Amino acid sequence: MSLRKKKAEISRLIKAFEREADQFHDADFTVFYISGDELSADKIFAHPNHTIMLWQYYGKLDVKNGIDKFTRNLRESNLKWGIRGAKLTCFAVIEGESCNLFSRMAKRAGSIFNDKEANIIKNRLVKEIQEAEKDSVKTSVAVVNDNEMAIWLNFLLYYISKTASGKKILTKIEPDPFSLSLFALESLLNNPKIEKVDKSLSKVDQIDFQVAMSFPGEQRTYVSKIVDLLRKQLGKDQIFYDHDYQSQLARPNLDSLVQNIYKNNSELIVVFLCKEYSEKEWCGLEWRAIRDIIKAKEDERVMFVRFDDSEIDGIFSIDGYIDANSFSKNDVANFIIERITLLSGEDIAQEEGGLE
Repeated sequence: MSLRKKKAEISRLIKAFEREADQFHDADFTVFYISGDELSADKIFAHPNHTIMLWQYYGKLDVKNGIDKFTRNLRESNLKWGIRGAKLTCFAVIEGESCNLFSRMAKRAGSIFNDKEANIIKNRLVKEIQEAEKDSVKTSVAVVNDNEMAIWLNFLLYYISKTASGKKILTKIEPDPFSLSLFALESLLNNPKIEKVDKSLSKVDQIDFQVAMSFPGEQRTYVSKIVDLLRKQLGKDQIFYDHDYQSQLARPNLDSLVQNIYKNNSELIVVFLCKEYSEKEWCGLEWRAIRDIIKAKEDERVMFVRFDDSEIDGIFSIDGYIDANSFSKNDVANFIIERITLLSGEDIAQEEGGLE
């Protein structure tokens, strides 16, 4: 069964990972490589941890003279860690007190892919290496891990396009594995197929956005549809929406980057208010930057869209807002276009009858 037919299971996984991501678990995700029999770095991993081999490139094999050596290495190897004498081996490590919890959840997430999808994910990098080292005389050998957790971690790397080959390297992946899994699952729900998701080659911290979205994960489906409508009018790199820049947001000190985008690099900030917005720590970080804009008397740069009457610190009964329950998504998108037009002083061409 393909991903398109597993939206219910993906939705359940989103809720599970979102619940854990909100806990800010002590967990790190690191990828490291071993070349031959040498360790890739002098790194001591924290305990507890869960280390797993993702894939291994053994190298070219001379069919006439190399079979005996390969067979001997295979026989003498602990296959949990791969085959001795391999040219390059990729390992992943989950560190921290919650590593066992993440491991169980990752296995469940890795099981959503059918055989065809899993093969694409787990074979992606070794196929690139084999293609680069193709030899008409010698055959190259590679192995991949079929474990569901390995498949999920490979997919996370595929998702953020973190690749490396041919050299010893250690890379800490950001954000934490629970949050990264949440981002990846939300992307799969909206676009259930295996493909690269980084939609922009522009550096996110150097873009002047016309509008930025601030919202809790519970409203992502609604907000994503608003963003799709706005893209038709505003074009590329005009809307700050996290899914469009995920590979660039996978970095340390993400809070500082996002606050700077809202405060200094966005003309209009649309805040989607609801009960969950007041509860989420990441929304709280964004809200600090937005409140500073209000403090500077730049009220015209902030637009509220409300889903309910929940009390939110800094929002008062005198503050105006768009009622998401009274207007269609097309209406809300048109209201946003109107505000951008007023701020920029330039007309934005719209299709007859507004956004569709």
